[in-house]
Amino acid sequence: MLTVVVPVHNVARYLDICLESLARQTYRDLDVVLVDDGSTDGSGELAAAWPARDPRFRLVRQANAGLGAARNAGASLATGDYLAFVDADDVLPAYAFEILVNALEQTGSDFATGDVRLLTDGSLTPSPLHAGTHRETRLAVDPREHRYLVYDRLACNKVWRRSFWGDTRFPEGVHYEDIPVTVPLYGRARAVDVLGLPVYYWRQRPPGDPSISQRLAEQRNLDDRFAAVTTARRELEPGFATWYAETALQSDLRLVLEVLPDVDDAYRSRFRKLTAAFLADVDPAVLDRLPARLATAWRLAQGDDLDPLVDLVREVQASGLAGMAAWRDPAAPAARLAAARWSGDRLRLEIAGARSPVSLLWLRESAAPHRVVALPAAGKGGTVSGTLRPSRLQPGEWTVNIGPPRTLLRVTDPIPPLPSSWIDPHTRVTPLARAGALRVLVDRPTIYATAARVDGPDLCIEGSGPPAADLLLHIERAPGVPSRSYPVTAAGDGWSARLPLTDLAHPTPAVPAEPVATWLVALGAPGAATTPLLTGPQFARTATADFVADTNPRGGLTIT
Repeated sequence: MLTVVVPVHNVARYLDICLESLARQTYRDLDVVLVDDGSTDGSGELAAAWPARDPRFRLVRQANAGLGAARNAGASLATGDYLAFVDADDVLPAYAFEILVNALEQTGSDFATGDVRLLTDGSLTPSPLHAGTHRETRLAVDPREHRYLVYDRLACNKVWRRSFWGDTRFPEGVHYEDIPVTVPLYGRARAVDVLGLPVYYWRQRPPGDPSISQRLAEQRNLDDRFAAVTTARRELEPGFATWYAETALQSDLRLVLEVLPDVDDAYRSRFRKLTAAFLADVDPAVLDRLPARLATAWRLAQGDDLDPLVDLVREVQASGLAGMAAWRDPAAPAARLAAARWSGDRLRLEIAGARSPVSLLWLRESAAPHRVVALPAAGKGGTVSGTLRPSRLQPGEWTVNIGPPRTLLRVTDPIPPLPSSWIDPHTRVTPLARAGALRVLVDRPTIYATAARVDGPDLCIEGSGPPAADLLLHIERAPGVPSRSYPVTAAGDGWSARLPLTDLAHPTPAVPAEPVATWLVALGAPGAATTPLLTGPQFARTATADFVADTNPRGGLTIT
């Protein structure tokens, strides 16, 4: 069971859509604790109606004590094996808790965290806060080896194992309650599941109704933000604490630095005092690792005269760039991928920014023994092509370099389409972007899908290759996190699996702008890791009024 704590305070405008999104969760074993924190706008009465509508909901009331106290009150009543928090003005897609809990059930990790979308005037856009942390799904990762995860300091896009949560409490009577809780828990966690799929729609309120996180220019918020970051850092072991100080200066504390042109002298004076206290306890080398202009800004923040700092902030803001992009040092010119397309067995690459003509492609095997294959490249006008010879490429992931001189071929946002292709009857090659570089994934699958067709009440998936006796076909929302499983039956030289069409039904969108959810199809033995099911060279797209079975850019079978 999952206990979900929902503090409620003066959110009548948003409450029902939030609670409806919880009631529609495909993970059904819920215990939803609504904590009416002294609402005065009718929110408490709206919340009181929900236990009668859905027995999984219960309501407790308290005098207004703030978000932290309301969360603590709800958590103290938790009965589930897992714990989650939802703010009453936000919304969740229907599959959110299903994939978060399924991941934890599969891996045994301490908590699971998913990607976030900003919900603004009905539209959904990526959260800049999570752009670098949730690019892809990674299960059971050690936060000490992935310390950048502390950029993800929300409490509400996560499901916590309650035995790991223990007696953790949110600070009370302050703003920014999430930071001093989530950051230290990253430091304590043995393993975390990171899901590259949106699980939380974080509402951005209109200007006349801003949330706490949108009221940066208030001095109380300035004090509480510095206090939250300082408390979180002091809970971490030294190496992690130093890293977190570096991230905070680029994220939470940068946000208050950026409002300095718009605030009064009292705010600026308080900012200077808090900055001096924070940096006095931080390794000075941290500033040396920041982008040059941001490092300059934090050094100026320690001076008696903040006018040069305010001028620098205005100059940075005049660039028209948003967030950290405005502060980063100009990147050195580098060759980057502009487009990729297949022509037979030739992968044609359009390269921008190359400082000299490209005459070679080097493909370096990512794993040991790190073999290198050099391929001649030819082209003009920025278009370069190289022939991928299947006999020279072993299955695995290969990193693409160009030359001379030999350099990584970079892939930057926006990432161009990278289509997968069968380059001979036995070999599928998939270009992909990872860690900012172009990679090529070479597969010689012995088992793959050849067709998908409707047969009565089922979708029948047929394939080629010998299935293992206990092989299962899985459908997943996030890679490696099965939601449903079906037996695979040998049939002649191939195999088949039947999926009830009712299992593929699309959930009701939580908000009108929500995209249609996609199932990924995978194979795996019971209890073992899953592998994406690739489509074969003759696989044809199948479409009905209710779903589409097709091949995704990485060559895997999907059902939308």
